[in-house]
Amino acid sequence: MQVVLGLGKTGIAVSRFLLEQKEKVLAIDDYLKEEQIPRDIAESERFEFLSSSDFLQTDFSSISEVITSPGIPPTHPALRALEERRIPVISEIELATRFISFPLIGITGSCGKSTVVFWTKQILERAGWSVFVGGNWGYPLIESLSAREKFDWGIVELSSFQLSRIKKAHFSVAVVLNLFPNHLDYHSTIENYFQAKARIFENQRRDDFAIINFSLSDWSTRFSRLVKSQLVPVARDKKLTEGFYISGNEVFQGEKALFPLSHFSLPGKHQQENLLAAISIALLLGIEDKIVEEAISFLSSLPHRLEKVGSWRGIDYFNDSKSTTPSSTRVAVESLSCPVVLILGGRAKIDDFSELNPALQSSKVKAAVIYGESRNLIERFIPSHLERYLVSSLEEAVKRARSLAQEGDAILLSPACTSWDQYRNFEERGEHFRQLVYDLEQNNTSC
Repeated sequence: MQVVLGLGKTGIAVSRFLLEQKEKVLAIDDYLKEEQIPRDIAESERFEFLSSSDFLQTDFSSISEVITSPGIPPTHPALRALEERRIPVISEIELATRFISFPLIGITGSCGKSTVVFWTKQILERAGWSVFVGGNWGYPLIESLSAREKFDWGIVELSSFQLSRIKKAHFSVAVVLNLFPNHLDYHSTIENYFQAKARIFENQRRDDFAIINFSLSDWSTRFSRLVKSQLVPVARDKKLTEGFYISGNEVFQGEKALFPLSHFSLPGKHQQENLLAAISIALLLGIEDKIVEEAISFLSSLPHRLEKVGSWRGIDYFNDSKSTTPSSTRVAVESLSCPVVLILGGRAKIDDFSELNPALQSSKVKAAVIYGESRNLIERFIPSHLERYLVSSLEEAVKRARSLAQEGDAILLSPACTSWDQYRNFEERGEHFRQLVYDLEQNNTSC
């Protein structure tokens, strides 16, 4: 019997796949009600559903393996009980790769993963290839097995949670974009977090590729020591003898200039690093320079990733709801060239926001508006010279920010926290921000 721990999007997909394979499935979820489970799963005679408290009273002897969802913490009672009995626990990624026949590109890092996945998909499709996008962004990877389409490549966004539970999962191209303190509530230490991310290289072979961003070299050298495949360094504003780099708004491979980035207009040096990762993947797979260069002019930012949602009365509004860590918020602030009224807040994943200091100490940030569950924690890290306003909700935060902004300024929602105190996910938070901005400006216009 297989146990599926967590019945979110991933757990539902895994349960459906296992049932199709004629496996017996025992699913555990503490928040989902039985009537919320899709009927095709709930009505299967091979499917059983329990709460974790009921599960702990069952006989474990018939359990062969456990597939845990990414959000289940290692301290969960059911997970601890299973591991104490040395029952194998894997991620959905590990399960899917046992059955997948097409090669995989794995992309991980603390920031920028979804953007690189999105851009890589666009470039590969422009070259005429069929691509499945899954993992931490897109669809659960296991769903590729039920698709009618035959895929040339799979592009997989990989979180540290997913990577910590792999055993034999293999990535023909493995990419590490960066590493900043994140998910320490799950991993306990930055070292554990590093070790989880590094597992992306674990099962690579000599003819595979490992792309590592050396723009910020704090962790890059440590990652590179673990590589057994062909190491491909990439960097922005740093000349490399191997790999790819950007210098003077042009892409180089060694001494050879490949093509300019004159058609790439998205703000921020971090976006150039993300772009370089996507370009490197495409070039390593043999896509012609000309096709890659053409694709660049069509690339756009993803929703909720430093997304400009409007401009009214000379004030620009940016939705960066995806930024759930201080490091990603710092990058967002540094990407804008105008004065910023910054909206922070939500539920913190870490208790140290000192990573924000370089951005908040600069003259670029005019004021900080802090809302939500962790507002008092964040407020302790705001420099004394900077105006700060604490409010309870995002609606209040948007109104306060609007009262502080002037023509030529930007109002930036880049929370540095999760959305889970008031929203189901960062997408819902970002959509609410968009609507709040629209409603506020329409009311101001009509006055």
